[in-house]
Amino acid sequence: MNVHIESLDAVQKKLTFEIPSDRVKEEVEKIYRTFQRTAQVKGFRAGKVPRPVLERHFGEQVASEVSAHLIEESYISALQEHSLQVVADPHIVPEKLMSGQPFRYSATVELRPEITVKDYEGVEVEKTVKKVTDEEVDKSLAQIAESLAQLHPITDRDQVESSDVVTIDYAASSEGRPLSDLQGKGRFIEIGKEVIFPGFQEKLLGAHKGETVQFSLPFPQRSADPQAQAPTERLAAFRVTVHDLARKELPVLDDEFAKDHGECDTLTALREKVRTNLQQHADRQADNQLQDTVMTRLLEINPFEVPPTLVREQLRRMLVDARMTSPDIDAATLESRLPEGLRDGFMSSAKKQVQIVFLLEALAQQLELSIPDEEVQQQVNDIVERVGPNQQPQVTAFYGREENRRVLRNRLLHEKALHLVVEKAHVKVVDREVAGGEERE
Repeated sequence: MNVHIESLDAVQKKLTFEIPSDRVKEEVEKIYRTFQRTAQVKGFRAGKVPRPVLERHFGEQVASEVSAHLIEESYISALQEHSLQVVADPHIVPEKLMSGQPFRYSATVELRPEITVKDYEGVEVEKTVKKVTDEEVDKSLAQIAESLAQLHPITDRDQVESSDVVTIDYAASSEGRPLSDLQGKGRFIEIGKEVIFPGFQEKLLGAHKGETVQFSLPFPQRSADPQAQAPTERLAAFRVTVHDLARKELPVLDDEFAKDHGECDTLTALREKVRTNLQQHADRQADNQLQDTVMTRLLEINPFEVPPTLVREQLRRMLVDARMTSPDIDAATLESRLPEGLRDGFMSSAKKQVQIVFLLEALAQQLELSIPDEEVQQQVNDIVERVGPNQQPQVTAFYGREENRRVLRNRLLHEKALHLVVEKAHVKVVDREVAGGEERE
């Protein structure tokens, strides 16, 4: 067997195979002997079908089976012989198998990038931190109160006024065609706050309970002509029926509120509890941003390419997780369907995520990091403890499978490598609350 390896780029190679004619003949004879024993051909007894008849009836099937076997056998052998770490299925292009001639085919493969991580100590980055303000605490408390607001029917008037909570049915059309995203029944809107459509609420002011009002509002619509610069304007014709009016009553923010809804003795204690929660969230965001900044900088210091198939698959996972596509769609189809403007941004993000995984794997191997079994089990125990009792048996069974524990171990290994890089980074802390962005080490 002859194999010629051509580098297409840093992570893709083209392998061209030539299987000698005697090996092809040997496999062809082997398959025909199997057909000789088992083939059912009208007019012949089993095992007595002449070879020319077999070739006429089963020639294409034999060629297909021989090609598949020779490709599998030679491909695996080449990967082992040349130590090729393939990360995706190969793209196989076979020539036609001809009796008495060598069999040739090519396989384009994507490989794991070879990375030696350099300058991972002392990466210079900035970490932006913030201190929660009184205004943010007030806003959070107001949101809690808003979520506990009660509605009381308005009985002393039947006309819509500002701040009323109005129950409506509405429908919109344009040029006689319904606008599917502008239809609703039994919808609550708060006049002055909630916006269905620009200018919509103002048209309801003064409307009477039980009345149906009709009006039109303009909205911009981009031209189908990609060369057109200015948006064209259309009208949305609305038909709105006012059903009920209500007044929203917010609970008073006092010590009783703190006891009933915040599990605190006083409003002051509740404010501090809210401040602490907001600060913890801000600190987590700052830490996550620091980790991302460190990895971005490390990728700039250690640039490398990654297999395109893995980038497309990561893109698919990102969009599935964001509920932007079906889990059943394959990565190549999804990429082709994305609008160009969105595709570039998503592909760039997916590529970075794949690069980070490879970089952390390489660093962990370079530093001979490991995760002991006890640490993996402790992580499993923590996960089981966090889920509800009904899910605990399923979670325990899930991590009882070795492949799932291996994925968990790899994640912990990546986190360990990441924390090491962050710990060794030179971090300049920037306090957002200090006027002028004063820096402090």
